[in-house]
Amino acid sequence: MSIELELHLEGEDANEEMLSDLIYWLECANIEGLTVARKELPHKKGDMGGLSDPATLITIVSTVVALADIAINVASWQKNKEVVIDPMLKNAAEVSQENEAKIQALLAEIKGKANKDK
Repeated sequence: MSIELELHLEGEDANEEMLSDLIYWLECANIEGLTVARKELPHKKGDMGGLSDPATLITIVSTVVALADIAINVASWQKNKEVVIDPMLKNAAEVSQENEAKIQALLAEIKGKANKDK
C-alpha cells in the first residue's frame, strides 16, 4: 500500500522558494519510504517542456506512521511561515478503511497545526 498525499501551499508567501524550502525540510527529515515530487501541470500549446506547479508537491509514503512524521515535520516547518497548507489524500480508493480514519485524522492535524496561528 502507498499513501499519496498532495500538499498545496496558499497565501502571499506561497511561491517557488517557499515550496523548495518545504521540500528540503521534508527530505532532511529522513522519513522512511518518503518520496517527494513536484506536481506536474498539464501541457499547454506553446509550452517548451514540463512545468511544475509552483505551489503544490506530492508526497508518497508506505505507512501511516510515516504520514504522522510528515504531519510533525510540516507543523515544525510551518512556524513563522506566512502560508497555509492544504493537504489532500490523492488515492483514497486504494487505502483500507481501517487506515483511512487514521489518515483523515492526520490530515486534520496538518491543517490544524499549519493554520492555528493564522
